[in-house]
Amino acid sequence: MTGLLAACFVLSLSCVGATAQAAPPAGQQAAGTVTPTVHCTLPAGQGEATGPQEMTVELSPAVVAPGGKVHAKVTLGPSPATSALALDDVPTIPSLDLAMSGGATGTVTVRGAEFTMDIPAGTPIELPPYEGDFLVPADASGDISFAPVRTLTQTKVLGSVFETPCDVVEGGGSIGTVTAEGTGSEPATLTAPADPVRPNTPVKLGGSGWTPGGAPVPSLCAVGGGGCDPLKFKGHTLTIDSYGTLHGTATLAEAGAVPDGAYEVKVNDGTKEATAPLTVKAVAAGDREISLSQSSGPVGSVITVSGKNYNPDRWINVIGLDATGTGLDDSAVYVKSGSDGTFAVEFTVISDAVVAVQADEGNDPATVRTTPFTVTTDGGGGGSADQKLNTSVRAGTLSMVQDGDTVDFGTTVLGTGSGVQRSRLNRVEVEDARGVNSGWSLTGTLTGFTSADGGTIPAGAVRWTPKCTAQNGSVGAPVAGSPAALGSEAASLCRMNPDGSRPFTGGRFDADADLTLTVPGFTRPGDYSATLTLTLL
Repeated sequence: MTGLLAACFVLSLSCVGATAQAAPPAGQQAAGTVTPTVHCTLPAGQGEATGPQEMTVELSPAVVAPGGKVHAKVTLGPSPATSALALDDVPTIPSLDLAMSGGATGTVTVRGAEFTMDIPAGTPIELPPYEGDFLVPADASGDISFAPVRTLTQTKVLGSVFETPCDVVEGGGSIGTVTAEGTGSEPATLTAPADPVRPNTPVKLGGSGWTPGGAPVPSLCAVGGGGCDPLKFKGHTLTIDSYGTLHGTATLAEAGAVPDGAYEVKVNDGTKEATAPLTVKAVAAGDREISLSQSSGPVGSVITVSGKNYNPDRWINVIGLDATGTGLDDSAVYVKSGSDGTFAVEFTVISDAVVAVQADEGNDPATVRTTPFTVTTDGGGGGSADQKLNTSVRAGTLSMVQDGDTVDFGTTVLGTGSGVQRSRLNRVEVEDARGVNSGWSLTGTLTGFTSADGGTIPAGAVRWTPKCTAQNGSVGAPVAGSPAALGSEAASLCRMNPDGSRPFTGGRFDADADLTLTVPGFTRPGDYSATLTLTLL
């Protein structure tokens, strides 16, 4: 088996999948449809796309109390955005912003549940219809008209969340109305810090009038209420006591996910919600500074390199320099700056050639800072002499070997036991000697089982639970695939994601999996075999 090097990763999304709607039950709103022109910003630096997109939304019930809950069913037609690569089993979250007019103003967000989908390459991506709830404002009164203003598709790939927003730029309009009448419950209040808060830090929230014992969920929204996203908070400790008082904190996501700006923080407990203004501002990367815990010492000294005024949540590269200003690669260490823009990391003086220590933020030359260091000796005389040692290093290949080529599930006796047999995949060793940071992927496909007299067992009767680890000295942390049934679609056994915190990944990595075979209860007796193909890319 041979490995192929994947050259790039590209991802974009379109939201499609218009379906016919049945006549609404009595008391519900009929579905409204508009086909505006939308402008989409594609993720991963792929540019932009503009074009028409059909949008159908069904709102129910037709009449709610002020502050009441509205249920929305959303069906989106083809978007102008597409994907350059085919991707399998991508976790996806859709949402739609609706602007209110008439009996209420502002923006509400219909957020669907997360699901997984296969994304084809170069063709419209068929997003299934989705549903979600939102609350009308507590001061709403009369007919409220709703018009789509933006769709947002979030996909989770390689541990990151990629966003594809599509803004309505012309040709929109109302997709329906809901009437707010009657007397609503006491509105809830929400308090948030008046001063700017930093990303990746807890934000203290409070308020009253909430549902006693309710389950509060925080979201970060644009000013005006649109684009509400709970993923902008990576965790919270919010609770509501028996008096309806909100307590606790919500921790913002890292700076890369929450840019500086003015926002609204929204809390929803299922029956009530309230918003409060919130300003997010990372520590300004003004005059970056680094310092050393000591400015001199012998070879082998371990010193602490500290920095301040850096952007938060960024990788900082620290390296020793020789007298020519050349970096001593073996001395390099890496550390992530904190939410306050500071960092501290231990650095070992590996050579008497070290004359300075340098730090930079994400390999940006504009952020390079240097401070001198003097290597001391114990003296004693005797003279010294230098010899120059040279060597060359060449890139190797991406390859793999396996411990064996046969897996035996043993014998199943029909009519006894559960029909489940267990075994283990022969260990596979992946060696990445390329010296690059492109990552790799090890997947498997399985044919159906057949016997000599024509009996069959489907491939999906086999499931695996992957495991993978790095051998000592390897660079990078491999990720095991999810437990899955095997078949003609490639299932992940192990992968190495590109790691921007390192100059390269590589080494030897072990991959194997626990296997289970569930023999169908009505299977023709015989000896069966199937072929599992492992592919390294």
